[in-house]
Amino acid sequence: MDKKILIKELNALKSAYNFRQLKECNNSLINLSSNDYLGLANDEELLSEFYSEYAPKLSSSSSRLIDGSYHEVMELEKELEIIYENSAILFNSGFDANSSIIETFYNKKSLILTDRLNHASIYDGILNSEAVFMRYKHLDMNNLESLLIKYKDVYDDILVVSETIYSMDGDVANLKELVNLKKKYNFDLMIDEAHSYGVYGYGIAKELNVVKDIDFLIIPLGKGGGSIGAYVICSQLIKDYIINKSRKFIYTTALPPVNNMWNFFILKKMPYFKNKMEKLQEIKKYTHNLLKENCIETLSSTHIISIIIGNNSKIIEISENMKKKGFLLYGVKEPTVPKGTARFRIGLNPYLSKEDIFRFVKELKYEINTVF
Repeated sequence: MDKKILIKELNALKSAYNFRQLKECNNSLINLSSNDYLGLANDEELLSEFYSEYAPKLSSSSSRLIDGSYHEVMELEKELEIIYENSAILFNSGFDANSSIIETFYNKKSLILTDRLNHASIYDGILNSEAVFMRYKHLDMNNLESLLIKYKDVYDDILVVSETIYSMDGDVANLKELVNLKKKYNFDLMIDEAHSYGVYGYGIAKELNVVKDIDFLIIPLGKGGGSIGAYVICSQLIKDYIINKSRKFIYTTALPPVNNMWNFFILKKMPYFKNKMEKLQEIKKYTHNLLKENCIETLSSTHIISIIIGNNSKIIEISENMKKKGFLLYGVKEPTVPKGTARFRIGLNPYLSKEDIFRFVKELKYEINTVF
């Protein structure tokens, strides 16, 4: 480790206004950067109900294969199997689930076709697997099909990976078309529902009744689930293989009971959150209309709204100015997004009022127009 090289790289990040630092969250601000899309994590009524019913332990103290498969996590997986009509297994995070699935099941002889804008955890899994991989144009099913036609007879083992809702662009994959292509070309299909679980109940795959057509359905819980961990919905064969071969599953301490009891609690109550889901859609429609009226462009069509600024220093200045006006709005810079596409990523939730949104859009428009 050459410390001079480390210092040089960090100084280069500072010069490009791309140096990252940890900052304590200011809970007094109106939060436009949260992934808690249904507001579950801070719902005091829900939390009160949960803690009045349960007295959860705070540590599992071992991995799932030793003493970490306690009653509550086993019951959670059983409930998932009833809901999704398939086997289920829990990972400690969406990152672990995504990367582990790919590196466990695919190797140098495999071909992985991945949407260009898939999450870093997916790319980590691909690199660790050492599989051949190609990126298809974002959400472009024609480009994907052209690759399938070209390579279907070259590789026996092909995996296609997509998310349903994309975190940085706020757009949506055509899941039905992906399933149709799978039936036509007989590849394995992996879908990440990180940003659709909760927002669309049990997720878009469940809503469209295509769970059985997906080999690996990954449902991270740190967003709309208001928690931590990730469900992997799969066949029993795949579940057994994960238990025996997945390093990230075998060699990590299981999530504490408190987390999985909360996951179970939320899972059971999901049908009762319809009012939250409807309010979120109402706020989404209102916000998109208001942005359009104020000539603020976005390619997003969901509760995640991406507004490209492009300039890192401008992002930082606007963000600081918005804090002074009462809004928590973090900028997203490279390498999280491609160079020149630094942006604000707004995450809506049902607890935002139309009055707050109106004032936010008005202040954001002023900042965009005046900060250079």
